[in-house]
Amino acid sequence: MNLSDQFVPHQGIYLLNHSVGLPLRSAQQAAVKDFWQPWQGADGQIWDHWLQAITEFRLQLGILLDSDASNFCPQTSLSSGVAKIIDSLSLDTNKNCILLSEEDFPSIAFALQRAAGGDFRLKFIGADQDSSDLRVWQQHMTEDVGLVLVTHVQSNNGRQLPVAEVAKLCRNKGILSLVDIAQSAGILSISLDDWQADFVVGSCVKWVGGGPGAAFMWANPYIIERCQPRNVGWFSHQNPFEFDIHHFRYAEDALRFWGGTPSVYPFVVAAHSLSFINSIGVDMIRAQNLQHADAVIANISDQCLISPRAAALRGGTLILDFGPDQSEIAQRLQESQVHFDSRAKGIRISPHICNTTDQIEVLISCF
Repeated sequence: MNLSDQFVPHQGIYLLNHSVGLPLRSAQQAAVKDFWQPWQGADGQIWDHWLQAITEFRLQLGILLDSDASNFCPQTSLSSGVAKIIDSLSLDTNKNCILLSEEDFPSIAFALQRAAGGDFRLKFIGADQDSSDLRVWQQHMTEDVGLVLVTHVQSNNGRQLPVAEVAKLCRNKGILSLVDIAQSAGILSISLDDWQADFVVGSCVKWVGGGPGAAFMWANPYIIERCQPRNVGWFSHQNPFEFDIHHFRYAEDALRFWGGTPSVYPFVVAAHSLSFINSIGVDMIRAQNLQHADAVIANISDQCLISPRAAALRGGTLILDFGPDQSEIAQRLQESQVHFDSRAKGIRISPHICNTTDQIEVLISCF
C-alpha cells in the first residue's frame, strides 16, 4: 500500500510537517461520524458520544507515547497547558527560577513569562550554547532553579535533546521538569513512562496531522496531588455531572487541568489521525523520514546542513543554509511547487510518509 495515498490530494510536494501535517483522506468522514452525526441526532446522549471521542483521544495518546490514558489532559494549545501547570504549582521561594533555552519555541516562553508573574523568574541557556550537552544543563541548574523546560526537538535547528538524561538530572537535584514534544510526537519513538519527567506538553497539529486545537498535557501520577490548578471548570471536577455548586473536588487524574465546557471537534479529528499513526507505528514512519532525509543530506555539502547529521541527534526536520545561493534555491523550490518555510537559520523541510521517492528526487534537483 502506498501510504501517500492515505492523505488528501494536494498540489506540489508537501514538506511542512514541522508546521502543519496533512490531513488524512478519511478525516472528514471520521468527523462526520463522531461529531456531526451525534449532534444531528439531537438526543440526550450527545455528550456521551462526544466525551467518548475525547476518551479515545486520550487512549490513542497513551498508545503513541507509552503511558496510561489517565495521565493525559486535552488542551487547546501548548501555551495553555504550560500556563495551567505553572498556575497550579507553589515553588519554594528559594527555588523560584525557571530554566529554559533561547532555542525554545517563543510561545511557551511567553506563557512562562506571563504565568510566572512576580512569583518566578526566567533564566535562559544561550542560543550559542550546545543544549544537547548534558553538562550545559548541569552548569545552569543552580540552587535557585525550581523548574526546567526542555524541548525534545528544537524547531530552529532540528536538534534532538537528551530528555531522559535531563529529567533524571532534575530528579536528582529536586527540580521539576517540563518537556515540549510538539516537534517530536508522531515522528520519534517516545516513552513518557521511561522518561519520568514531571510534565509534558504536545500537539497533534504537526507530524500527527491532527489539525490545530488538539493539544495535550501529561502529568506524572506522583505529582498530581501537589497540583492545585486555579483555572478550573466543571470538567476539572472529580464528577463533572454532580452539579453541586457548593462542592468542588479536583479530578483525581490529569483531567483536573481541563477546565470548563471542552472543545470536541479538534479532538475527534486528532483521535482519528492518532489511530492511523499507531496502526502504522512510529518506527516505520521514522525509517521513511530518515531514508528521505539521508538522500537529501547525501546531495548537499556539510556546510549547508544546519541540523545534526547523525540521525540519533536529529529530529524529523532538515534545516538547510546554502549561503549566497539561498535565495536562488528558494526560488527554484517554489517554481517546482515544493512547500517549505524559512527561519533565521535556514530553509526547513520535513519529509513524511505522505512523500514519495520521486518527490524527494525533485526536491534534490533544486539544489
